[in-house]
Formats: sequence, C-alpha cells, structure tokens
Amino acid sequence: MQIKDTAATFGLSSILLHWVTALLIIGLFIMGQVLEGMPRGFEKAELMDLHKSLGMMLLILVFIRLAWRLVQGFPQAANPSATFLNIVSRLWHWALLLLIIAIPVTGFISSDTGFRDVPFFGLFTFPDLLGFDHELHEQFEDIHGVLTKVIIPLVLIHVLAAIKHHFWDKDATLKRMIGMK
Repeated sequence: MQIKDTAATFGLSSILLHWVTALLIIGLFIMGQVLEGMPRGFEKAELMDLHKSLGMMLLILVFIRLAWRLVQGFPQAANPSATFLNIVSRLWHWALLLLIIAIPVTGFISSDTGFRDVPFFGLFTFPDLLGFDHELHEQFEDIHGVLTKVIIPLVLIHVLAAIKHHFWDKDATLKRMIGMK
C-alpha cells in the first residue's frame, strides 16, 4: 500500500490519520462522560489529565491531517457522477474537521482559564496563555460540552453514509478508507 493518496485511493497516511482520529474521538467522548459522573478527587484529576493530554494529541493530529489534506487534495469521489452528493460530502467532511478542531480548542481554553494546567502525558505542560478567568472558564466549558453533543449526530451520519455507500451504492468509498481496493 502506498503512503500517499492517489486520484482513486487513500494512502496509508490518510487511512491511519482517519482511524486514529476516530479512535481518539470515541475514547475522549467516553472518558468525558465518565468524568462527568465522577466525584472530585485524585482519580478524577488523573483521568482529567489523561483526557486533556489525549485532547491535545487529537488537536495536533487533526492539524497534521488538515495539512496533509491541503497538500494531498482529495481523491476523486467513488461515484463522480453524483455531483450534488459529492459537494454535500465535502462540506460534511470540512464541518467534521472544524468541530474536531473546535472541541479540543474550547477544552484547552476552558482548562487554561480554570485552576488546572493542561499537561501533555506528564512530559510538559502547555503554557498558560489566558490566565484565570472564572466566567470565561464556565463559558468555554459549556461550549465544549455543547460541541461534544453536536459532533455525535455528525459522526453518526458520517458512519451511516459510509455504510450506505458500501451496501446500497456498492461503491468503493468504505473499502478505500479501510485500505481495500
């Protein structure tokens, strides 16, 4: 399998970036739900630090993915004759990318304006850019929570669209993203 995308296929780099991003989003969402139900304490603080580290990893990864996509462009649609649906698909992908950027950014701002640092797996701590601001912390914590709810139906529709492509349209869209021809 080639590393780079071609006009007709996704390369290993795009496939790995896609699936690692997907796994991080799922893991971060589940972790966030667990954190909401936990009482304050050491265990919650440790899990929150891991959540923040993974969230920042997601942000870094999505910027790499975005740069890769801008350099690579997009492979042709599996069904180029479906012009309107291809436009909708492209807009949908950009909306997902923007949300995948906005969610960790709002999480970072919420943490940065709160009482706790934003660590990166114990290796270093991201600089405190905004300082403590309780009101801003609360606003961005709320925005972060809302965006995590907004992404759920978008991801669900994304998954259903891939299944539709595979079983209904019988095109190569899903196969291309799992590395099959």
